[in-house]
Amino acid sequence: MFYSKISLESDLSELSKMEQFLDKIMKQFGIENEFAGIVKIPLYECVENAIVHGNKCDKTKKVNVDVQLEKSKLLFSVTDEGQGFDYSSFLQKNLEHHKKNGLFKVKLLTDDLSFSKNGSQVSYKLNVPFSLPANNERINVLQQSQKERKKVQSKAFNYCDIT
Repeated sequence: MFYSKISLESDLSELSKMEQFLDKIMKQFGIENEFAGIVKIPLYECVENAIVHGNKCDKTKKVNVDVQLEKSKLLFSVTDEGQGFDYSSFLQKNLEHHKKNGLFKVKLLTDDLSFSKNGSQVSYKLNVPFSLPANNERINVLQQSQKERKKVQSKAFNYCDIT
């Protein structure tokens, strides 16, 4: 099983380290650039939320990002050291200003969005075509059919239309 992680200080300047980490993962798995937004936007939003809202930019607190391969999907987890929040009522609200809401973007672009540790950990899965690092054999996460490929791309385009 593939597993990688990074620990970041609660400083927005650390987002560049997170992006380098993610670029390395995308390269390792052969994720094509056309899927970069679907991979990067949710993680960026989760890490930024963890730094700003979870850890309140307290540089003594860490944000941990874990990435693993799980049943032909990439599973991401972002954990902060904050007190958490009432995520169930937050997600159930009719979000008037959802275009500005980072969690709305994450929910739109990912599968199986979940919260744990009283809301201080967010996890989600991504279905994007990727290659195994070991032998570079293509995994048909999306079965590589044109119809399913367009479905993933339309998810990204729909996101772009609402921002």
